[in-house]
Amino acid sequence: MANYANNRSGIRASIRSKIIEIVENSDKPVSTLELASGIRRAWHSVNTQCLKLQLEGKINGFRVGNMNLWTAKAVQEKKV
Repeated sequence: MANYANNRSGIRASIRSKIIEIVENSDKPVSTLELASGIRRAWHSVNTQCLKLQLEGKINGFRVGNMNLWTAKAVQEKKV
């Protein structure tokens, strides 16, 4: 059971690092669907991790229509 928990936390860390990498390397906001396709993970898993990263202050998120869009923290702060 401990192996399963360690593996799950490793997967979450991997998803989170890939999300941050993609968002930081993009010059425009990235949708959850684009992120999920880019890292080949389920949309719901990616959205959950994006929301957690937003709460931690690591990325910015906003909603346009029915889409969640994500930007790197520094990108949005420069525009303000």
